[in-house]
Amino acid sequence: MKFQIVPALRTVAAAAVFLAAPAPAQDMAGLRGEWSGAVTETVDGETTRYRMSVSIDADHSGQPVASVSYDLECRGIWTNAATDGRAWSFAETITAGRANCAPHVEVELVPAGDTLRVRLHPVLVPEQLAQATLRRAR
Repeated sequence: MKFQIVPALRTVAAAAVFLAAPAPAQDMAGLRGEWSGAVTETVDGETTRYRMSVSIDADHSGQPVASVSYDLECRGIWTNAATDGRAWSFAETITAGRANCAPHVEVELVPAGDTLRVRLHPVLVPEQLAQATLRRAR
């Protein structure tokens, strides 16, 4: 059996695909920018506080990426962005100061106006969790 798509249906099908897949730039509008705030981390009942700064933008394909720095003298990048409704997830890789920070972290973000709620889960250390509410710096 052979099927042929009529030109008018091709246009409708292409329009449906285009409308069903929102542009990454639209999806990430609430993320883009400079963010900073205090992180609270609790491990074995001991609480530590430190600051983080994040710069979120789009890569050449329009996907969100970020550079992150901590006042623990480490910095890294966020890649592999995925979204589930309003929540975003990233994979953090520390690129400098690895002795001071977990080298790989799962990052969860929830934008809320001019704030980002952040949860940081070091890979292979499930009992460790750091949380922050970041404010838009610029």
